[in-house]
Amino acid sequence: MLKRLLMVMGAAEAACRRAIGPEISSPGACEKPTREDYERAIDNPDYMEFGVIYTYAVLEGIPEESAFVIGSAYASMISEGMSKAYAIFYAAAFSVACTLIGASEQWARAYAMACAHAIAVRESMGFAAVYGHAVADGASPEDARAFARRYAV
Repeated sequence: MLKRLLMVMGAAEAACRRAIGPEISSPGACEKPTREDYERAIDNPDYMEFGVIYTYAVLEGIPEESAFVIGSAYASMISEGMSKAYAIFYAAAFSVACTLIGASEQWARAYAMACAHAIAVRESMGFAAVYGHAVADGASPEDARAFARRYAV
């Protein structure tokens, strides 16, 4: 399921880029996890949340680096009190932003939060990708919503 979600989010983002063109940017790149990052994840009280998603992602064939990003983002959202459904959509979008788009961590967080909000109100993955991209690029939520309605695939 997680692998399918990532594939759909990635496909929606790719379609968004094709439809809108190169004017949408995502500068920078999320840092690759270091050995210390893995050790901190294990020492974290939310390790079980991280571990379950990380292990599942690796078993689904997702590369370890991406699995770490997904697991960390998921555990972070759970520790902030978000629902498991919200956390998994956030984590998937964050992983897409970091590993497929090559975004900065700040941009990826804004993108993931906007995508998760859009999915939470039952918008499509295509809408969520376009909306999230516009919000992360600095558009107001209202402008991003109008933009996504026009360009969502």
